[in-house]
Amino acid sequence: MKNFTKIALSIAAIASLNACGGGSSSDTTTPTEPTTPIAPACTTPSTTVLAGDLTGCTLLTADKTWELDGLVVVTSGAELQIQAGTTIKGHDGTGDATSYLIVDKGAKIMAEGTVDKPIVFTSLADTKAVGLWGGVTIIGNAGNDQVNAYEVNSEFVAGATDMADNSGVLKYVKILNSGITMEQDKEINGLSLVGVGSGTVIDNITVDFSDDDGVEAWGGTVNMSNITISNCTDDHFDIDDGYSGTVTNLKITQTSGNAAMEMSGTTLATFDGLTIVQNTSGKEGVVFFKGAGIGAKISNATITDNVTSDTAAGAIHSDNVDADVANTSFTNVTLNGTSTEPRFTGDSAAALEAKFDAGTDNVKN
Repeated sequence: MKNFTKIALSIAAIASLNACGGGSSSDTTTPTEPTTPIAPACTTPSTTVLAGDLTGCTLLTADKTWELDGLVVVTSGAELQIQAGTTIKGHDGTGDATSYLIVDKGAKIMAEGTVDKPIVFTSLADTKAVGLWGGVTIIGNAGNDQVNAYEVNSEFVAGATDMADNSGVLKYVKILNSGITMEQDKEINGLSLVGVGSGTVIDNITVDFSDDDGVEAWGGTVNMSNITISNCTDDHFDIDDGYSGTVTNLKITQTSGNAAMEMSGTTLATFDGLTIVQNTSGKEGVVFFKGAGIGAKISNATITDNVTSDTAAGAIHSDNVDADVANTSFTNVTLNGTSTEPRFTGDSAAALEAKFDAGTDNVKN
C-alpha cells in the first residue's frame, strides 16, 4: 500500500506542475500581446493620378504607370514606397500648376530600383527635352543657420535638429525632362535636397535634361554616390549653404548651361571620384568656387575643359578672394582638355593653384 500511495502522490505532483506551466513542452498558455504596435500595411492608391497630400504609407507598384498632377507632398510621418521598375510621370504645367514631388521633413521615400529595373521619374511626353515637369525635392532635419525655406515653396522649411536624419532611400533612380522656373530665381531642379541628413541613401542617380540644375543641395550632411548628370541648362551639380557631405563617383557631361559644378555658401564638401567633361559655355568655369567661404576636398578626379571663348573661365574658377583655400585640398587630380584658357581663373586663382601644385599626384595638362 505504501508504494501505491507514493505513486499516486507523484502523479498528482506532476499534474500540478504541468497545470502551472512548469517547463512542459506542451505548454499552451496564451502568449503575451506585443507591446509595440505593428505598422499598417502600405496602401496602393485606387487611381494612378496622384495629387495633393499623401499620408500614411503609400505604395506605387511597377505594374502601373503613375502620374503627378500638380504638387504632391509626402507629409510628415508618412512614407512613399516605390517598387523597382516603376515609372512616374509628371503632368505638364507651370506656376501653381507645376507637377512636382516634395518629401517633407519627418517623411520618407523608399525608392530602391535596381540596375535592370530603375525607378524613372519623367514627363507625360517622355521625350528628350528640358522643363516638361518639375522634379523631386526632399526636405530634411539636417539644416543649419544658412539654410532658408525652400526657395520654390516657402511653406517647406528644413529642420536643424538631426544631422543623421533619415529621409529614406533613392537608389537606381532616373529623373528626366525636369526643371521648371516658378519665378525669378525660384527654379525646381531635377533633384533638390534641403537640409537632408546622412541617414538618407542617395545612390546611382541619373539626371538628364533639366531646365535648371541637375542636383542641388542646400545644407545637409547626406552622402551621394554614383551620380550621373547631363544636358542641364544651369549648373549640373550645385551645393550651397553649408552642405558638408561626401560625394563619391560624380560624373558630369556638360554640353549646355553654366558651371558643371558650383559651390557657394560657407560650404566644405568632399569629392572622391569626379569625372567632368565641359564642352560648351564655360563662363563660370568647370568647377566654380562662388563667393566667400567656399572650400572643397577633391581627390581622384579628372576635370576636362574643352571650351575656348571670350567668356570661358577655365577648369577652376573663383569670384571671391575669400574662398576657403586653407581647407581646400587636391589629391590625384588631373586638369586637361583642349581649351587654351588658363586652368585657374578668378579672384582666388593664384591661391587655389598653389594649393593644387602643393598637393599629391596632381597634373595640369
